[in-house]
Formats: sequence, structure tokens, C-alpha cells
Amino acid sequence: MLPGDADSLPALDAKTELQELVQGRGDELPDYRLVAQQGPDHRKRFHVECWLAGERLGSGAGSSKKQAEQRAARAALAALREAAASPAP
Repeated sequence: MLPGDADSLPALDAKTELQELVQGRGDELPDYRLVAQQGPDHRKRFHVECWLAGERLGSGAGSSKKQAEQRAARAALAALREAAASPAP
């Protein structure tokens, strides 16, 4: 493999991938909303939703806000891909 091959590039994280996808489509940027945090300070659990154009596309939970946002973005990407693969009514 040659340096610069697409295969040699590191995989994008879910938030970056989602942002690039929606920007490429001309959509507004995703909005990540912290909807809950549970547990004591040393063991918090964060719950985040990913919204795009007024629609909740995904949600995720994690031991940090960043982890929860990544999981919400991954769920939103899956929802967008599923919608793109579904035939229009």
C-alpha cells in the first residue's frame, strides 16, 4: 500500500463522519443534546440525543459525554443509511 492511499487513512469517528455527510448534502449540522446524567460523580452515565433538522435521529449513552455523543452519532448514521436504502413510498 502506498502512502496516501485511502485505505491507509484512519477511520473517521462517527461525529466527524455524520458532520461531513450532512454538510455534503447541504443540511444543517447535527445538534447533540444531553438529556440525562445519572449516578455519582465518580461513575456518571450520560445520555445524549442527536438531532438533525428538528428530528431525533439517534441516541447514545456512555461514561463520558464524548462517548455518548459518538454513540448517538453512530445511531444517527445508521438511521440515515437505512432511510437511504429504503425505497420511497
